[in-house]
Amino acid sequence: MADEVLKKSTARILPQLYGNKAVLANLREAVNINDKRAQAVWPFMFTEMDTKYLSRNFEGKPTNAENAIYAALRCYAIHQQGIDECVYAPVNGDSDGLPLFKALAYLRADESMRVALDRRVQSLFSSRQPASVTRGITQLVRILKSNNRNLKIDYSQLAQDLYYFESSFQSAGQICLKWGQQYYRQIVKEKDGIEE
Repeated sequence: MADEVLKKSTARILPQLYGNKAVLANLREAVNINDKRAQAVWPFMFTEMDTKYLSRNFEGKPTNAENAIYAALRCYAIHQQGIDECVYAPVNGDSDGLPLFKALAYLRADESMRVALDRRVQSLFSSRQPASVTRGITQLVRILKSNNRNLKIDYSQLAQDLYYFESSFQSAGQICLKWGQQYYRQIVKEKDGIEE
C-alpha cells in the first residue's frame, strides 16, 4: 500500500476542525473540493498536506490526494454534526477508533439492518468510480451516525484508503477487499459490549 503521509496529514487536520462549527457546516454542504463552500477548509488542508500531493499545474484541478482528504473530512463533518464528543479517533492501542467498515460491521450484526445495509455496501464494492464510492461512503456514514452515535471512526485511515483506491484499478480492488474483510467479519454481541 501507499506510504502513510496522507494519513498523517489528515490526522493533523481533523483535530483543528473539531469544534469549528462554521468550517464543519461548510464541509457538510460542499459535495466536492471545488465547491465555493469548500474554501473554508482549504487553509487547514493545504497547510498540512505534503507538497508532493498538491496540484502543481495551478489549473484548478484537484489531485487524487486532495480529493481523498476532502472526502474523508466531509464524512467526518457529517458524522460530527450534533455530537459533542469528537467522533474521530485513530486505530491504535491507545484509542477506541475503528476503521469505517468495521464500525459498519457492528450495525450489520443487527438482523433488522443487515439486508438494507448489505445492499448499500455491495453496491459500493461493485463500483470502481471514485465519485460513486465517495457518495456511497457518505451515505454509509449518515446511516452509521443515525444508528450508533458512540462509535469513533479513523477518518485519517479512510483518507488513505480513498487515495489508494484512486491510484489504479488493481488498488481499488485491494481496498474493496480490505473493506469487505472488515465489514463481513462476524461480530458477536456480548452482554458487556461488542466483541469480535
